[in-house]
Amino acid sequence: MGYEDAFLQYLVNNGRITAPQLAEAEQTAERDHSRPTNQLVRLGSLGSEELAEALSAYLEDPMVKINPSGISGDVAGYVDEQTAVLNEIVPVQISDNVLTLAICGPIDVEAAEMLAFKTGCTIEYVVCTRDATKEAIRELYGHDLASDEGDSGDMVQYVAGDRVEPPEGVKVDEVNVTRLVDEIVAHAVKAGASNIHIEPRMDHADVRLRIDGILEDYKVLPGEQHHAVVSRIKILASLDIAEKRRPQDGVIYIRFGDADVDFRIATTPTIYGEGVVMRVLDQSKAAVKLTDLGFTEKDLAVVMEALEEPYGFVLSTGPTGSGNTTTMYAMINKLNRSEQKIITIEDPVEYRMDDINQIPVNHAIGTDFAVLLRSVLRQDPNIVLVGEIRDSETAHVAVQAALTGHLLLSTLHTTDAPEVLLRLMEIGVEYFYVREVVKLIIAQRLVRELCPNCKTDYEPTPGDLTDLGLPPDGKAALKTSAGCTSCRNTGFIGRTGVYEVMPMSPAIKEMMAPDIPLIKVRQGAIEEGMRTLWQNAVEKVLAGQTSLEEIRRAVPQA
Repeated sequence: MGYEDAFLQYLVNNGRITAPQLAEAEQTAERDHSRPTNQLVRLGSLGSEELAEALSAYLEDPMVKINPSGISGDVAGYVDEQTAVLNEIVPVQISDNVLTLAICGPIDVEAAEMLAFKTGCTIEYVVCTRDATKEAIRELYGHDLASDEGDSGDMVQYVAGDRVEPPEGVKVDEVNVTRLVDEIVAHAVKAGASNIHIEPRMDHADVRLRIDGILEDYKVLPGEQHHAVVSRIKILASLDIAEKRRPQDGVIYIRFGDADVDFRIATTPTIYGEGVVMRVLDQSKAAVKLTDLGFTEKDLAVVMEALEEPYGFVLSTGPTGSGNTTTMYAMINKLNRSEQKIITIEDPVEYRMDDINQIPVNHAIGTDFAVLLRSVLRQDPNIVLVGEIRDSETAHVAVQAALTGHLLLSTLHTTDAPEVLLRLMEIGVEYFYVREVVKLIIAQRLVRELCPNCKTDYEPTPGDLTDLGLPPDGKAALKTSAGCTSCRNTGFIGRTGVYEVMPMSPAIKEMMAPDIPLIKVRQGAIEEGMRTLWQNAVEKVLAGQTSLEEIRRAVPQA
């Protein structure tokens, strides 16, 4: 049991908090990448003073009041700003090679050992309230723990170091710009954003976040501040800040609390300056499970059966942003066993996975999907994930891989599941190979889920009932939401998948011919039991998971 875990259990055992209160704090802390002890105070389960008293009793260290103005610069210099903010500690005294630190919560053992090593001092502790710690850190280091950068658990740490010097001749207000970029990054991760958009206008720039698939306004940057922020991002991503005429791509690796988060950076020139899009990739999402994606029990059973096939194609399709990559990673997690060798070819590698051989595409040196796939087949894999089948060459190599005993997972971009079969034939895969290698096709979309805190009943109109496939004069208990503080007044929190799962049945195989009409394939799949995207979406509406307006926005009505 870790140090903080032991203290939390102490709070429960001594009646300071209840087990449900601890569970709520831990759940909120995991979601917000913060500390459970801070969440106990935020949620009102424990007062700040009570927490400090409990910590003092637990550690048998004295509880004190600290005066920041009485702490000399020499003493403050024993702990750098990042360490102080990250661990919420304040150096208050140095005497006879003993450094006294004021703490307001459990300090990580490794952090304490590292601090003792760096300072060469013996560490002793006193306890104070978090409000006092915040005030002292603000006075000593000029850092506000109450800002949007969040609590210590939300502190942004750049893996390659966040003190990157700009090239000679580039002048920016480093401290303020650094904090502003950290604030934008931290807020995006806390809000669960998938992308950060910095969009230049004539005299300012708009910062918008894509949350649950919808762009939301976040901040407006004045013109000069916009240029400095873009320069800061480019420096962190190791891009050429002097090059403003051409698009550039890069990556920033950060630690956010206990989470590893990657930011894929894409800059582009516009008439008003450089625009930036930052793709947010929280590496903890690599552990996603198939059971968490929104499949019905019946569809999930079909998917599981296909993944047990010794060879063939399992394909996911849908437009960009429909969750195809997440579904592929969930399948890999299901298949990842010690007796299997799994290799992925991705453009780029989005989530790093343990025990998986991941290979990035590099078009600059000619290593595209087809070239890498040929090489991978000589590495004796059992399962291969190809990020996308884009062209005839990749498709043909993939077919040969399937025919020689490999299970191949990949994605395409089509409207629905039946269209994948025709798309494969269009890019040159012969119909008899399509019939032989395809085992399962999954088409998907993502829809937002209604906020549980403001979800209410509403009476559907005759038109609503018709869209749901019900009689116009019938009745149905539907849900909508007005918006509240929990969902940022959007009415939605999180997303779930809508799926069209089509196994390659004997009847569908028999249909495969060069001139087969798409409508006939689709009708045959429905007769075989396939639920269309719209039908699956309607089921989620009737179950109260999402709204009719949302599926009208996100799902093709066919």
